[in-house]
Amino acid sequence: MKKNEKEMLFFRMLHDYFSIHLPVRLAASPKTIRTYKAALNQMRLYLTEEKGIPFTGMGFKCFSREMIYGFLIYMRDEKHASVNTLNNRLAAIRTFLQYCSDEDMELTALYVDAQKIRRFKGTKKPKVEYLTEGQLKLIYSIPDIHTAIGRRNRFMMIFLYETGARIDELLNVRLSDVIRTDGTPQLKITGKGKKVRYVPVMEDAVRHLDAYLSEYHRDSPENAFMFYTIHQGRQTQMTPANVDIMLKKYAASAKESDPLFPPHLHAHMFRHSIAMAMYKKGVPLSYIRDFLGHESIDTVRIYAYADSETIEEALRKVSHEGSGLAPEKKWKGKESELLQYCCLK
Repeated sequence: MKKNEKEMLFFRMLHDYFSIHLPVRLAASPKTIRTYKAALNQMRLYLTEEKGIPFTGMGFKCFSREMIYGFLIYMRDEKHASVNTLNNRLAAIRTFLQYCSDEDMELTALYVDAQKIRRFKGTKKPKVEYLTEGQLKLIYSIPDIHTAIGRRNRFMMIFLYETGARIDELLNVRLSDVIRTDGTPQLKITGKGKKVRYVPVMEDAVRHLDAYLSEYHRDSPENAFMFYTIHQGRQTQMTPANVDIMLKKYAASAKESDPLFPPHLHAHMFRHSIAMAMYKKGVPLSYIRDFLGHESIDTVRIYAYADSETIEEALRKVSHEGSGLAPEKKWKGKESELLQYCCLK
């Protein structure tokens, strides 16, 4: 298939999926169609706002296993979507890819990879989960620091907490983003919408940083990614999936020592943890907002709510005890028309 034909195939399949396949072939209800449209629209917005890919530049490459997983993690961590919502979004994306693979065998691999993404488990009610000071010390003690990988993994967890960075932000950090001046060292973090913020790195974290750099980046160029894996003898950027696997393993070990340790530890929990610690220490929400790189203070009010929830739970206990790809130029500047053609508007 020629390049231009493949580029346009994505949009044609979107159009046929919503205008023919669902309503005519499957006789899907209007509610079902709206649900599927909502899922793909949220994926579209994620790709545009978080990955900088306009709709006119999307294609099947945007529906890789890694990209879908990143979208779901974003929905969970940034939008606080419930487990049911996450699984519904995953099911909707899989259904679309199944249709695509039925229409074109070259796309079968995309559908098969999407099927490998496991359904989410946990409480149905979205809740801000964070680690207590004791739980942080426990999880830091789990990696085997007698090994290089263990020392790297411990440092990564410490840095996730100390910087409050999103996992994508941290994995995109390069050595040149560590800024050392006369004062406190800072980490340059490029966040959503390519917005840059500078996070001070405290003394204890600096010691861990220096030890890590001397071990893992003794001869690395300034543009090297801070965190990497070795693939076929070459340094490659670490992925969120790599981090998730590591954290799940350590969480299982931590839970053996502390039955109350969160069973579903993920990278964003370190971000929540430092935000909650700052809030409990009396740091104004406006400062926490800037530290985390949020635009609106409403986004960080969840920490105030979560703390009130903790107090309520404690009172209840006391009371109880007492009682793509780029498309053809024809669509350039016509994203609205393309959205209508694909039945997403």
